[in-house]
Amino acid sequence: MPTQTVSKNIKTFRYIQLSTALEGAIVEAMGDRQILQLGGSVVAPGLLPHKELNRLVKSIPSKKLTELMTMYENPSGNLMLRRQLAQRSIDILQETGIEDIVVTSGCIEAVSLCLQAVANPGDTIIVESPTYPWFLQMIEAFNMLALELPTDPSTGIDLKSLETATQTHQIKAAILVPNFHNPLGFLMPDKKKKRLVTFMNEKKIPIIENDIHGDLYFTGQRPSTLQSFDKTGMVLYCNSFSKTLSPGLRIGWTVPGSFLDRVRQLKINTGIASPGITQHVVTEYLKGGSYERHLRYLRTTLRNQVNGVALSVARHFPKGTRITAPRGGLMLWIEMDGKVDGLKVFHAAMERGISILPGSMCSSTRQYNNCIRISCGFPWDEKIENGIKALAEIVAIENS
Repeated sequence: MPTQTVSKNIKTFRYIQLSTALEGAIVEAMGDRQILQLGGSVVAPGLLPHKELNRLVKSIPSKKLTELMTMYENPSGNLMLRRQLAQRSIDILQETGIEDIVVTSGCIEAVSLCLQAVANPGDTIIVESPTYPWFLQMIEAFNMLALELPTDPSTGIDLKSLETATQTHQIKAAILVPNFHNPLGFLMPDKKKKRLVTFMNEKKIPIIENDIHGDLYFTGQRPSTLQSFDKTGMVLYCNSFSKTLSPGLRIGWTVPGSFLDRVRQLKINTGIASPGITQHVVTEYLKGGSYERHLRYLRTTLRNQVNGVALSVARHFPKGTRITAPRGGLMLWIEMDGKVDGLKVFHAAMERGISILPGSMCSSTRQYNNCIRISCGFPWDEKIENGIKALAEIVAIENS
C-alpha cells in the first residue's frame, strides 16, 4: 500500500464531532452481541481465560475481599502486580523495577497520563498516518495539535519525514505503535527502532510507545520495544491486558521513564488509584503460571483468524482491493477502489448488523476515505464468512 505525504498545515480539525459520533456507535456495538464484531479491536470472550479468572474472583477470602473493597490501592498500583509486571519486563524493557511502574485503567489511560505529562495545550504531537482514532480524539480533547507523518505499511513511520517535521515544527512528543500497529499491522524492524529512538533522544523529544499488541506475534520471538533502545528515559512505555487477558478488568500500566513523578501525580489527581479487586485478580492469575501457555494458544488462534478473514476478503471483494499482511495483532487494513466511500460502507454495514471501522476515522485530514479496518478477534465461522460476503456486496454497489 502507498504511503501518504506529510502535511505542513497543522490545525484543529472540524471532523471531530462526526468522528465522535462514529466512535460512540462503534464502542456501543462492541457490547452488542447481536452485531457482528468486525469494527472494534475486541478479542472474542471464548479466547480469553474467563473461567480461570472467575474462579480467582470467587476464591478471594471474605476478609481479603472486604479489604479490597474498603481501602484505596497504592496510586502506583498493587505492589505484587507491579512485581509480576517487572519480572515480565526483564527481556523487553531497560532495567525496570517495581518503582518504575504505574498501574492504570487500561492502556488508553496509560497513554493519556503520559501525554499530559509531556505536553500542554497548544503543543504539536506526532502520530503515524493512518493512526488509532482514539489518539486523535485524545490529542483534540487536550487542545493539542496532531501532525500526521507518512507511514510505510510494512516498516512504520517514515524517518526522513520525521526529521523534516522536527525542523519545520516545534514537536513536543510522538505517540507511536511500532509493534503490530493499529490499524496497519506492521512490525517496525529493530534497526529502524534504534535509529528512531536515537534521533528522538538527540532531539530530546519524548516518545509515548503503545505496545498493546506486542505479545500477539504470529511467528518467531517477542518483538523488541522502543523503550529497550532508550538511553535517556524519554520513551514512555504503555501496555495492558485488554487484548490478552480481559478488557473488562481494565488493567494497564506504564513505565514512563524520566516522567515517572509527573505521571504518578497525574494518576492521583485524576483517579487516585486503579481498583484493587481487579489488580488482585490479575496478580493471582500471573502468579499461577498459565499466562504464557494461554498466550501461545491465543497467538495461534489469532493468526488463523487473521488469515481466514484475509482469504475471505480476497475471494469476495472486488478485484483490485488491497489488504495488509500483518505479522501479529488482530487487524486488517483494506484499501478499496478510490470511488468507494468507507463511511457509506460503514453505515450500510451497520444496517445489516455488521460493525466495521471506516478508514477516514484514522486520520484528521480526511485521508483514507476508501479504506476500512476489520478486526479479526472472533473465531472464523459461517457467520463471519457471510458477513464478509455482505461487506463485499456493499463495496461492489459503491464501486459501480
